[in-house]
Amino acid sequence: MKYFIVFYILIYSIGDCFSQIIDTSKHLQTFEKKTSNFLVNEDFLKSNKNLILSQERSNETIDQILEGETINYLKHYGPGTLSSISTRGGNAQQTSLIYNDFVINNPLNGMVDFSTIPSVFFNSVSVLYGISNSNLANGALAGSVILGDNQEGKSFIEAGTVQGSFQQNSNFLKINYSKSKLETSINIFRKSALNNYSYLDLNEEKKNQENASLEHLALMSSTRISLGKTDFKVIYFGQVIDRAIPSGLLESPSSAFQNDINHRVFSSLKHRFSNAYVQLKSAYYNEKNIYTDSLRSVFGNNPCKTFINQFDFSKSINNFNILKINLTNSLASSSGNNYLDIAEINRTSITGSFKVNNPKYRLKHLLTTSLLFDKKYLSPFTFSYSLKREFHNHFNLYFNAGKVYRFPTINDLFWNPGGNLNLVPEQGYTGDIGIIWNKKIHKVIFSFEPSLYSRWIDNWILWQPTGSFWSPMNVKKVWNRGLETSSKVHFINKKITYDFTLKTAYNLSTNIEVYNSNNNSQDKQLTYTPHYKLVFKSQISYKEFTFTYLHNYTGYVFTSRDNENFLPSFNLGRLFLSCRVKFKNNSAKIFYKINNLYNTNYQVVMNRPMPLINHEIGINFKIKNK
Repeated sequence: MKYFIVFYILIYSIGDCFSQIIDTSKHLQTFEKKTSNFLVNEDFLKSNKNLILSQERSNETIDQILEGETINYLKHYGPGTLSSISTRGGNAQQTSLIYNDFVINNPLNGMVDFSTIPSVFFNSVSVLYGISNSNLANGALAGSVILGDNQEGKSFIEAGTVQGSFQQNSNFLKINYSKSKLETSINIFRKSALNNYSYLDLNEEKKNQENASLEHLALMSSTRISLGKTDFKVIYFGQVIDRAIPSGLLESPSSAFQNDINHRVFSSLKHRFSNAYVQLKSAYYNEKNIYTDSLRSVFGNNPCKTFINQFDFSKSINNFNILKINLTNSLASSSGNNYLDIAEINRTSITGSFKVNNPKYRLKHLLTTSLLFDKKYLSPFTFSYSLKREFHNHFNLYFNAGKVYRFPTINDLFWNPGGNLNLVPEQGYTGDIGIIWNKKIHKVIFSFEPSLYSRWIDNWILWQPTGSFWSPMNVKKVWNRGLETSSKVHFINKKITYDFTLKTAYNLSTNIEVYNSNNNSQDKQLTYTPHYKLVFKSQISYKEFTFTYLHNYTGYVFTSRDNENFLPSFNLGRLFLSCRVKFKNNSAKIFYKINNLYNTNYQVVMNRPMPLINHEIGINFKIKNK
């Protein structure tokens, strides 16, 4: 307990200190490294592992990476606006974003705005589609997104700038210092854009977007100290985001404006024994969201503070078996003007896992169980079981099944007006099965991974109109099922490297039972859940030149619960051209990008037009210490 108290004091002090720094700055301007993630066992999961965040993508946000290279559906309203994720038919609250073993979803709405996460702060991103330890503890019914640590064990300075359409300007600076027992880094990211992009209105007339400007400033610093068998690490991640909110095609001109100020501090103390380790980890989040709309006389100020404490214990019983225990307490509260009183949730989870490796029969087993509770809810024991069988060097089979559980968010319970204290948690069962085939023929590596999944969720929480306001209700039972495939070809010789990737997804997500006789969504596909998704990537490298083409096909999505209204399917193409120049121990990369190559007129959200063809050009420098 004394460690937890010390961590709280440390975190709160650092958070307040950096809060003053960033607030002042605001007024002045009116994996390929594997992470040690305790909560995730990737051995048993279908995963888009290690999407390396290359130099030419350093100005992008995580939603742009996911949209271009994964089969997830990113629901967004335009550049710089809210971007949420749908994984295997789940909603945004059912996918967790994990960094440094902590879930960073906002406790108020349970979501993550992926447009606010700069990719330059991380070196890889992974998408976990199957059930894992993390699902049991944090309500990730659909999956998790894992951000890889930016520390590289090397000293360097890296900087870059990008200029693009819509008066887009982004810059970053990374400084990393590493010496045997100490590694520290600081990362700064700034992006601004007018976002006055061209689009076609309902009459096919070309117009320019209005009230869509963006100012984004972010800072991340990290320090890690290693003293023998003990490691200490502290990370700060802060952001100030000012963005105008444009109107839809059928709405009058907008004056809406949103200001986000976020501070996140993570700390950990880890001690290793000969065959075990213990780890104490804490996190403090201070998140402010201020929304104003002068034309509609709307003002919202909803700050939120979160304290998270974790205790991890891991022990290798022998060379093949591992026991892990995790205890997590999360306290989140808000006193915003949309709550009658202080809205607070205090939740605890206990998770244990036992991993068994049987090299003789090439079998891996993983059994995980978890218990979640607060003063109102007590979950049944949730569980997961995973099996992986290696038949030979080229062929693996994996299977996952388990029970999942998700508590309501603060807004679900306490929002005024509309919060519903009578909600019950979402719960259900999920499973998937797949094969992994890899084969090298001469200089070419082939891989193919198909998988089938199914998930039943009861008491699905959905906000619905109830007279003059909306309110969340347990309205339905949902069945998500589908087929996913991933095919890859990798060719390399002395001068040319070629990579080909094709990912496809078919998803059927229907309401198999509704709790309201007036609800006309029975046996209908969920809104904003495409049946079909396809991602194609082709990359050719010759000496220091790289050519990359990304293609994204998104099938039609229904926009009404009765499936009467829909948005048509669309194809998007993206082109990357880059050239790297080396000089001594340093390098520079010049790159050019074309987005929406085919000038497609499309919408991701009804009546929210997206940009037509646009361009970016940039240059990055990296100076390494010898």
